Amino acid sequence: MNPSRLVGDALLQIVPSSACFRCDVCCRFPERDSFLRPFFTADEISTATAAGLAPELFSSLDGSQIDLVPNPAAEGYVCPAFDTATSRCRIYEVRPLDCRLYPFALMWDAAHEQVVLGWDTKCPYMGEQSSPLVDQAADDMARWIEQDARVETLVRYPRLIGRFQDDVIVLRPLTRLTERMQQGRMRVRTQALTLEDRARMEAALAVSAGYQGTPLAAASFAYHYIWRHRLTYSWANLHDHLCLFAECPDGVFMVLPPLGVGPLAQPLAEAFRFMRERNGSSTVTRVENVSEACVEEIRALGYRVTPKDPDYLYAVSDLADLSGESFKSPRAACNRFVREWGGVLEPYDPRDATACVSLFHEWCEQKHRAGADDWASALLQDAAGAQETALVAAAELGLTGAVVRVAGRIRAYTMGVKLNRSVFSILLEIADRDIVGLGPFIFREFCRQARAKEACWVNTMDDSGLPSLAQSKNWYRPVRLLPNSVVTES
Repeated sequence: MNPSRLVGDALLQIVPSSACFRCDVCCRFPERDSFLRPFFTADEISTATAAGLAPELFSSLDGSQIDLVPNPAAEGYVCPAFDTATSRCRIYEVRPLDCRLYPFALMWDAAHEQVVLGWDTKCPYMGEQSSPLVDQAADDMARWIEQDARVETLVRYPRLIGRFQDDVIVLRPLTRLTERMQQGRMRVRTQALTLEDRARMEAALAVSAGYQGTPLAAASFAYHYIWRHRLTYSWANLHDHLCLFAECPDGVFMVLPPLGVGPLAQPLAEAFRFMRERNGSSTVTRVENVSEACVEEIRALGYRVTPKDPDYLYAVSDLADLSGESFKSPRAACNRFVREWGGVLEPYDPRDATACVSLFHEWCEQKHRAGADDWASALLQDAAGAQETALVAAAELGLTGAVVRVAGRIRAYTMGVKLNRSVFSILLEIADRDIVGLGPFIFREFCRQARAKEACWVNTMDDSGLPSLAQSKNWYRPVRLLPNSVVTES
């Protein structure tokens, strides 16, 4: 076999069809928004739609990743061009460069400083090949990629170069491509977010606009860190402001406005330029979780400010006492639980983690049986990793937790974090849905603990666009809905 299979300016698949037809890896994905789904350039989208794919499968006809569809033959999702019955690609002859390169992969190194050629170990066939064979193929592939035509395509569509993956073996640095990608670009050194960065971020939050009043729940280290299983977080210091970025399948965005003392003009402009350079034509470039304290300054700089779902803010005294006619229903629910079950709130102990994770999965099953819609089900699936991270690393994240045992078993747990001296945010709350009054009980008792720690307000985050969750949050009579905005360039 000629391992590189290069024919003039064309690139043919190096893995024989016989191996591909036996494979159950390619073109299949565990998540609908997998960052590994293929990217199509504008020309490739035009060609693919002419070959039969629907234009609606692409978020932008100027270049985007393709939308996946449910796998009709198994769990997960597949590329809509993939025929699960025959294991063939319906547009194989005009498949995009992203697919033609495989099982080789283009990605940035871990520091995002060098573009490298890698070998994806998920491909079973590549694992069977000898090292000399792979080396020869890698040499030929690297030369082909660094020809002028491919380099200019990659510069125009930087999303063809993926983020670093631990399971992709680095074969060659692509020096010429790296130099071309870096020409005229900012030298921003980002660092991966770790637990050791908690103190740095909390110090930056403490001096930022909006933190001293009633901040959004997102104004905490723990709020973001627990989602590391879904997003790749990094931070950079831009003009003496801490800028926190997250990378999702569509690119890089900021999860908070720049944190620090002083005007936002320079750090915000530099952050947007950095995101544009990383994202290319992707529409993901934005700043999320912008509190009302920052909106006027940011809007005056010419940025577009768009409202998103607000956070729910409550008076601690209201929730801790549940007194008066307005709280008759939640108060009655608490009383019923105490009367029928006699539960007591206990401090969370790290040894409770396994039982709490098990309860979370039981709770998800209860939600599914109750008829959770597709959006709610997707949120539940995403939340599993966040729950486990919070439970396992509660102390390191500065979280306060509590559990309720019924007949010796943990049937509810909750976790929160103090945002500042007067605001406490509840990040997690799970209660057995089959035990009437348990949810209201743990919520009330946890708010009593917050009051004992001198909190005046409780922030329970937003409702994720779920009508049932909005109804539940409104049941407790919020005193205010805290405005939350997304900022994009005009």
